[in-house]
Amino acid sequence: MSKPFAVSIALIAVAVALSACTDFYGVAPRSALKAGSNLSIVSTGVTMATDKTLTDHLVSFHRSKDCSTVRLEQGRTYCREDEPNPAPNVYCYRTLADVTCYRAPEPGRPAEEEVGTGF
Repeated sequence: MSKPFAVSIALIAVAVALSACTDFYGVAPRSALKAGSNLSIVSTGVTMATDKTLTDHLVSFHRSKDCSTVRLEQGRTYCREDEPNPAPNVYCYRTLADVTCYRAPEPGRPAEEEVGTGF
């Protein structure tokens, strides 16, 4: 998305947000207001059903990623593909002829015997 396009979208969003403070019926035709209202209802329904806004769907299509404002509000990355894979939390020890890994440290084994993670 180009920067001028993003700025234009942001200005339009601010104008729509501030529209509650004005008499919009005197400025815009009722058919345009009704279409905007219907778009708002559709947008709300889409967000509830998919956890993505209409803008998120456009960004996801443009970037070929799974992006969502809802994910961002949950403290995660905006796009799923940008989220780092969590490091596996395993504890591995040498056995007779192999390496055995556990989810928790094995009781009675000193930390020096641990061979690493990622097996």
